[in-house]
Order: sequence, then C-alpha cells, then structure tokens
Amino acid sequence: MKKIIVGDDGSEFAGKALKKAIELAKKEDMEVVVVYAIEDFCPIGVAEFDCNIVREIQMKEAKNIIDHALKKIKAAGVNGRDVTKVGRPADVIIESAEKENAEMIVVASHGKHGIKKIALGSVTARVVEYSPIPVLVMK
Repeated sequence: MKKIIVGDDGSEFAGKALKKAIELAKKEDMEVVVVYAIEDFCPIGVAEFDCNIVREIQMKEAKNIIDHALKKIKAAGVNGRDVTKVGRPADVIIESAEKENAEMIVVASHGKHGIKKIALGSVTARVVEYSPIPVLVMK
C-alpha cells in the first residue's frame, strides 16, 4: 500500500498538514503514517533523574498528540499508524519516509517552536531540502 508521511507536533499548522494528508490518502487509497519526533533534550549539568522526568513528559505529550491524530485518521476511514522516535524532527521525518518507502511527505510550514516567520520553519526547511521524495508544505 502506498504511504504518506505526515509530521505532527501538535501545533495548529500540523493539524492542517494532517487534514491534507488524510484528504490525499482518501482519494488515492493510501496509508497515513504520522511521525512524531521527540527531541533529545538533556543539557549538560542537569541530573540524569531530571532528564528522565523530561523524557517521561515528552513521551506523554507524544502519545496524546499521536492518539488525537490517529482518531482523526480513523474517523475519516483511512488506514493510519504512527512512528515515534527520539531525534531531530527533520531527520526522523526523512528517515521514516525512506524506511516506509513513502510516496510523499506532508509537513506544516511552521510548528510549535517559535513565532511564525517569513521563511519556512527550520524543521520544514530541512525536510524540503533533504527529502528524496516530494514534500507538500501546508500553511
């Protein structure tokens, strides 16, 4: 089955990307693979215990975002599943697309990090630059 990768960080823009991925998947009988990247965040000098707490919070957030996305996919009558990995978001999205032999990646123009800029968000810009397959950017 053909696949569409959609990056999801729980932001409003990511919701638009998910909506478009579902729409495309429905038309083309494709599976939607929702990708969530957990950034490896543990600054030098912070106790390992504290880093484990941060990771638990990140995992909980990831589960909530993915569950929400999968409910939307299922409600639309589309096949869907998720990939959640630790790593740089753009790298995780591209690696997932390659591993899944996806036809396309759908990402948001901007995510939850920072203010909307004139240029693309940094994750999106990196995905567009390095993806070996077509990337659809949603505003």
